[in-house]
Amino acid sequence: MKTILVTGGSGLVGRRLTEMLREQGYRVLWLSRDRDLRADPPHYSWDYRDGTIDREAVEQADAIIHLAGANLGEKRWSDARKEEIVASRVETSHLLFDILQETGHQIEAFVSASAIGYYGTAVTDKVFMEEEKPLGSDFLSETCRRWEEAAFRFSDLPGVRTVALRTGFVVDRDSDAFGKMLLPTRLGVGSPLGSGSQYLSWIHLEDLCRLYIHAVEDPMMKGIYNAVAPQQVTNAQFMRSLAKEMHRPFFFPSVPAFLLRLVMGEAADLVLGGSRISAQKVLDSGFQFRYERANEAIRASI
Repeated sequence: MKTILVTGGSGLVGRRLTEMLREQGYRVLWLSRDRDLRADPPHYSWDYRDGTIDREAVEQADAIIHLAGANLGEKRWSDARKEEIVASRVETSHLLFDILQETGHQIEAFVSASAIGYYGTAVTDKVFMEEEKPLGSDFLSETCRRWEEAAFRFSDLPGVRTVALRTGFVVDRDSDAFGKMLLPTRLGVGSPLGSGSQYLSWIHLEDLCRLYIHAVEDPMMKGIYNAVAPQQVTNAQFMRSLAKEMHRPFFFPSVPAFLLRLVMGEAADLVLGGSRISAQKVLDSGFQFRYERANEAIRASI
């Protein structure tokens, strides 16, 4: 039985991923703020702020899945929040790297989260492949660049295969972001955000977790992959599909961009920007999506 060490296990992706890993016979450990070995799964402590980590957790791991990171959409992006967003991703990676280097413990794979925000907030018809460079520079793009740079340090360790999954909008009934779309639609006032012409690159939670497992198990997978479904839809098309699946009207005008920026500040970039993102590299790896179309993913999540 192989042991997978998961960071950020208490989040939406981490919880479901843990369930799926265990269903497939893996032993799972979490790195958490508080140590509790009686918890299920066992929690080992770490804190990137003071550089502390339970060595025994790392020394038991055959692979590490790194999901830790402050929630991007939870708060406005003040300077302090921006520092936390970056540090909770980058410094945690550095801490894991340092302890592996210090102990000499060898893992087979390091699989890190990243985000399609890497490509920037430009709204174009360009289809972004993994090797594409961002169009312009913004906070989220720079964060993802540093996030991935920290992850690929692990490739310098003997025998470690490194994968980064640039994740799109996660569709699931327990997702806070998806829930914010559900509520107005349920009330019959669903509408596009901003112009609605920006692309919303999405992936169902089940497929995302299956892709993480695929990345752990497939020795041919290494490098960067876009963790998005094959279907490319705009925000307006996605919201229209949501209304249709919920049997609700869809005729209200778009929510103005200035209003979203007033409420969300710079974090409004999360919903106002976006171009088309290719899933071809994931498909070429042999991965098969269970939810290839937005209406299928929505139907399974409402």
